[in-house]
Amino acid sequence: MLVKKPHVVLAVVLSIFLVPAFAMADDAKEDKLAKALEKYEKTGKVERCISVNRIDRSDVIDDYNILFEMKGKKAYLNKLPRRCSRLGFERAFSYKLHSSRLCNVDIITVFDSTGGIQGPSCGLGKFIEYKKKPSKPNGE
Repeated sequence: MLVKKPHVVLAVVLSIFLVPAFAMADDAKEDKLAKALEKYEKTGKVERCISVNRIDRSDVIDDYNILFEMKGKKAYLNKLPRRCSRLGFERAFSYKLHSSRLCNVDIITVFDSTGGIQGPSCGLGKFIEYKKKPSKPNGE
């Protein structure tokens, strides 16, 4: 007699559909990061802190990455040590300063636009330095 185990069948069916979905989500995340960094090149420098008065704008890439574009030709990618839930969806955060520098020991707080309240708080990582790629002359 054949005994059917619906939980086993369900697990197999789910794995067939979920594994590609997770892979596509990772690819989409990498694509967003690559697109954000396409006009920059990595310098190899890593900083613990950046000067707040030099920040021109910040661009939330996803729940793990924030690009701080600086005045001048530099940018810093902050790779958060852990996922910051809703950061990629809300794309807005705040921070409290203890000095004129934003550091890897500082905490950001996601701004929840649906209720106008504070969302989760998350620690920053180190700041990976990038510089703008030279402009290509016209015709190339």
